[in-house]
Amino acid sequence: MMKQPQLGQKILELRQQKGLTQEELVEQCNISVRTIQRIEAGETMPRVYTIKTILSALDRDLDDLQEDTVFETKVKEALLIEIDESKDVSFLFTQLHIGWIAGILSMIAFVFEAIDDWNYVINEVYYFGKTFTVVLGVISILLFSLFMRSFVLIGTLFKNSFLKIISIIFIIVNAVVAAYALIDLDFNYLPKEAYGFVYCIIWGMAAIFFGISLYKLKGLGQLPQVAGVMQIVIGAMLMSILFAIVAGPASILAQGVNVAVILKVYEVIKKQLS
Repeated sequence: MMKQPQLGQKILELRQQKGLTQEELVEQCNISVRTIQRIEAGETMPRVYTIKTILSALDRDLDDLQEDTVFETKVKEALLIEIDESKDVSFLFTQLHIGWIAGILSMIAFVFEAIDDWNYVINEVYYFGKTFTVVLGVISILLFSLFMRSFVLIGTLFKNSFLKIISIIFIIVNAVVAAYALIDLDFNYLPKEAYGFVYCIIWGMAAIFFGISLYKLKGLGQLPQVAGVMQIVIGAMLMSILFAIVAGPASILAQGVNVAVILKVYEVIKKQLS
C-alpha cells in the first residue's frame, strides 16, 4: 500500500473526484477535520482501520491505494491498458466501444485462423499462405488485446480486482502463445502435436480463470455468470484435449456472449447517468 506523502495525495484526489469537502467527508467517516488535513498533507500515517473508513466513505477500497511496480507500469504502458475511469464518461464509452468492436473483429479473424490452421494440420500447408498467416496473426493479437482491455476497465469500474488481473494475464498469455506460433510457422523447434497440447493446456487454464472472474462480476444481472460458466466449460474442454476440437467453435459463441457483457456495461452506465 502507498506510503506518505503519496497516500495523502491519493486520498485528496479521491475525495475531490467524489466532490466532497473535508468537512463533508468527516461527517461520513466520523474522523476529525484536523486528522483528514494531516493525512492529506502527508504529515501522519493513519492506521489501516482509519484508511478503510475513509475509503468506505469514498466508495473505494484498499485496491485503489496499491502502487504498481515498475514492471506492472511498463506492461500497462506496452499493452495500452492504463485506463483512467475518473475521466469524462465519453472516454469510458469510447473504450467500451473499442472493446466490443475488437471482440467481433477478433471472432471473424479466429474463423480465418481456424481454416488456415486446419488446412496445415491436414495438408502441411497454410491455406492462405504464410504471409497472410503472419499478418492475420499480428492483427489477431492486437484485436484480442483491445477486446480484453475493456475487461480491465470493467474490473476497475465494478471493483473486481480479480477480473482486472486475469484479463491482463490473458492478454499476455495470448500474445506469447500466438507470437511463438508465428515465429515457428513450420514447427521446426516444437512439433505441432506438442504445440497443440501446450496451447490447449495454457488456453484452457486461462479460460477457466477468466470464467471464474466473470462469474464473480456483480451488478450486471445474470449475463456475466452465463458468460463465466461458458468460459469455464470451454477451458475444461480444452484441458481435456479430447474435446478441444469442439471447444474451438464453442469459443466463438462464448466470445459473442462476452461482447454482450461489454454492451451490458455500456447500457448500465448510460442508464445510471440518465
